[in-house]
Amino acid sequence: MSILSVVTRKLSNWKAPGPDGVVGFWFKKVTGLHDVMAAKLQLCLASGKVPLWMVKGRTVLIQRDPKKWIVASNYRPIACLPIMWKLLTGIFVDKIYDHLVDKDLLPDEQKGCRKNSRGTKDQLLIDKAITKDARSKGRCLNMAWVDYKKANDMVPHSWILETIEMMGVADNVRLLLRQSMSHWKTMLSAGNQNLGTVDINRGIFQGDSLSPLLFVMIMTPLSMLLNEERKGYKLGNSGNLVNHLLFMDDLKLYGKSQDEVDALLGLVQEYSNDIGMEFGMDKCAVLGIKNGKRVECSGVELPSGDMMKEVEEDGYKYLGVLQAEVQMNKEMKSKVEKEYLRRVKLLARSKLYAGNLIRGINAWAIGVVRYSAGIIDWTEKDLKRMDVKTRKTLSMAGAFHTRGSSLRLYIKRKEGGKGLISVEDCVKFERANL
Repeated sequence: MSILSVVTRKLSNWKAPGPDGVVGFWFKKVTGLHDVMAAKLQLCLASGKVPLWMVKGRTVLIQRDPKKWIVASNYRPIACLPIMWKLLTGIFVDKIYDHLVDKDLLPDEQKGCRKNSRGTKDQLLIDKAITKDARSKGRCLNMAWVDYKKANDMVPHSWILETIEMMGVADNVRLLLRQSMSHWKTMLSAGNQNLGTVDINRGIFQGDSLSPLLFVMIMTPLSMLLNEERKGYKLGNSGNLVNHLLFMDDLKLYGKSQDEVDALLGLVQEYSNDIGMEFGMDKCAVLGIKNGKRVECSGVELPSGDMMKEVEEDGYKYLGVLQAEVQMNKEMKSKVEKEYLRRVKLLARSKLYAGNLIRGINAWAIGVVRYSAGIIDWTEKDLKRMDVKTRKTLSMAGAFHTRGSSLRLYIKRKEGGKGLISVEDCVKFERANL
């Protein structure tokens, strides 16, 4: 595939502009620029250098809760980079990913950036199988959840460059990344007010498609080290050992005893210290199961002297799902249903036209339920109840007549219906896909 064809394909994926203020739409539509852009990007790759404006981003701080006012933790940063930089790194990521797959360098335990994978749902299904197996067979199982403090911002650039060299990334790509890293910057703004420019001296350059893959690569040696330990939980009769699951920086460890988990935690902390990353101790936790039942413990002391606490009674939220010795189905069903209906009510009150209202529910509200399908054990009664509440909410907002046809409500618009996706159908379809 030529660099020109890749440029044309990539341009349709990005809408938010960087400091240049230009959105990908214009680059895509002005086709006369494509040959010139392809040639300039090829020149950057050949020389190993890019113009400084290409590595200057724009970070907008979005306030989470107005009631908390100007506390730093109350802001969510949204990073946008120049389209030309995202084009270049978008080409890199395709080539680097193919190289990693060809050389079998991506561990099975890491589902971040994995193509042809369900990502977090894959990990949750494996975790569900492990915990159910331990309880049903009365086995011993110890688990630990590891959370990193500001994971994306802490990794030294030297380790990123060391990792991509170890994994055999092409010399010209490595040179360009090395040269550009020393000039990475971002402009901070909040409420239409510029707060200044920040040099990015460590961490990944957030906002493009290459950055997540770089983070996966720097965590790959950790998976290799953990797999060499030959410690973990033996799942089923196959004898396959599982001692960790990773989704980007979300790490969960498994062992057949507390000693095994302690050893794995020691290895993880040693590796993390070596690459300059720290545990967020307030979000780390441990839990033990013996003979299928939870074992009380006072926590685990790490080699650093920090104490990792036991999971509290209200559970630990791992990849969006509450867990303890098993996944907390009852609590999760209540949370999912409450959030789903909250979103439906907000949309119903928004005075959107009928078509946009249905599209909003299908995209924003149904998505909450879709993520839980196959992970949470929904009953048919649960799903039918949520569909009934949805129709009642739409009726109260005047968007669905009380005597209207429920069947027509769920028929596709092109077939004469209104096109609403029912909760029941959504869950059944997702289960079939899984």
